[in-house]
Order: sequence, then C-alpha cells, then structure tokens
Amino acid sequence: MLLEPINEVEVTVPDEYMGDVMGDLSGRRGKIQGMEAEGHFQRIKALVPMAELHKYSTILRSMTQGRGGYRTKFSHYDELPREQTEKVIAAHEKAREEAA
Repeated sequence: MLLEPINEVEVTVPDEYMGDVMGDLSGRRGKIQGMEAEGHFQRIKALVPMAELHKYSTILRSMTQGRGGYRTKFSHYDELPREQTEKVIAAHEKAREEAA
C-alpha cells in the first residue's frame, strides 16, 4: 500500500465563483468538508491530496479573476487510489530498467 499526504485547504472566494471552485476541488480528488458565508464571500473547507495542489494558486486566480485566496496545511496520510498506485509502480519499474 502506498500513502499520499493530504492537506486541509481553506478557500475564500466571492459567492459567484463558489460552484466553479467546488467543482475544481472535487476534480482534484478533494473531499469538501463544509462551507461558511462571510459577507459576499464563501469559505470552502476541503481535504485535498497534496499532489493535486500543484500550481493551484495560479488556477484559483484565473478562475476567480484574482479575487480568490486559499490556505493549506498538512492534515494526514491516506491510501493512494489503486489507479495512481499502478502508475507510480509502472514509473518506478521503467526508471529501474533505464538505470540498469
């Protein structure tokens, strides 16, 4: 079994971008934990694999026209899904063959 780091992510976005951001987080294998209203903004809390957060700040800025922000911190390790595990193993085996 392979484990991957999972981060707690807290995204603050204007109301009109909430659906797009939630869809994006779900597409990154994120698990939405909840939402809170703060005036005209929404705070979305989610657990997202660290590997899926690569260049997230740029993507969030584009999606929200520069009005969204986020914070992240390590939460825990979780089992890597089977298809990702197979990709990691295949890449490792290929690297070993090339090195030999």
